[in-house]
Amino acid sequence: MRKLLYRTIAGILLLLAFVGVFLPLLPTVPFVLLAVFFLVRSSKRDLVRLKRVPYIGKILYPYIKRVAKWNTQQPSSST
Repeated sequence: MRKLLYRTIAGILLLLAFVGVFLPLLPTVPFVLLAVFFLVRSSKRDLVRLKRVPYIGKILYPYIKRVAKWNTQQPSSST
């Protein structure tokens, strides 16, 4: 259920980013970054797909790698 919600949010954000390309008052980059954030959280398959996009994948890969690393860290228990 959460995966579907994250993918839906990412799709809406990408749609807003696409509209922002044509409307000068609507920012594009923040919507794309938020969409990447939600796609990384949705599944590893989406992460690999995003990495394979020819131009965007190379630019966003360091950000994706950082978010994916942050997403998989286990909380440490201090006793």
